[in-house]
Amino acid sequence: MNPFIDLSPTQLQNLHAAFQHGSLKYGVTTEGLIQQGLSTAQSTRIDQFLKERDFPAAAVAAIIEAVSQTRANSTILALAQTLVITGPAIPGEQILSTGSRFIEIVQHAKRELMLATFALYQGDQILAPIHEAMERNHGLEVTLILNIPRRYGDTTLSEEIIASFRNEFFGKHWPWPERPKVYFSPASLHLTVAERSSMHGKFLIADEERCFITSANFTEAAQRRNIEVGVELSGSLEPTKLSGYFKSLIREGKLTRLA
Repeated sequence: MNPFIDLSPTQLQNLHAAFQHGSLKYGVTTEGLIQQGLSTAQSTRIDQFLKERDFPAAAVAAIIEAVSQTRANSTILALAQTLVITGPAIPGEQILSTGSRFIEIVQHAKRELMLATFALYQGDQILAPIHEAMERNHGLEVTLILNIPRRYGDTTLSEEIIASFRNEFFGKHWPWPERPKVYFSPASLHLTVAERSSMHGKFLIADEERCFITSANFTEAAQRRNIEVGVELSGSLEPTKLSGYFKSLIREGKLTRLA
């Protein structure tokens, strides 16, 4: 095993400087390693490791730098990814409620909020935090991307299905006067099953900074009672990429405005 991976950030920093410009540049000894803040055991392992490989000082400095960067990136990645599980509590396992994380991300949004779901039930309850955010912040731009299904064997005109969905959505699921932008995929309404596709993604994006991708639909059961798994991503490019993809679908006409 590489003995450098067990060293502290300060020890790695001291060693990097010593191999690059300092006392270890021209030769390695156990005593020289101890002078950089390593224990006797650490120094012995590293001394043996380097003697077996006969690395030049520049190569050792590069190895130390790689270990430091990998550790830093791993820390950033751990902070940027949060596993969110809704389900029965298990001793020793951390459970982060899907519904609670949904509300937290909604409250984070200052400029824009994008939500997508396959199924929506009791929307007047599930979407209430979004409406409250719009009331608090009149500049908040909210985009909802929903699935309008065509039941198997249904030959009703697409326009009639859309009109019925619109009436139900604004009558039951979003009963408030302030309205978000609502889009759907017209491909979900193809008469031919082979050409039909669903808007099946489930996610929430706040300000292109935090995104929550989840197996949970935006229903009371999925948010609070079902066994669901998701991940929140922040401090990375993924929220921007995900938001950008769906904005491109809107620009290209792949998603249609419902209201």
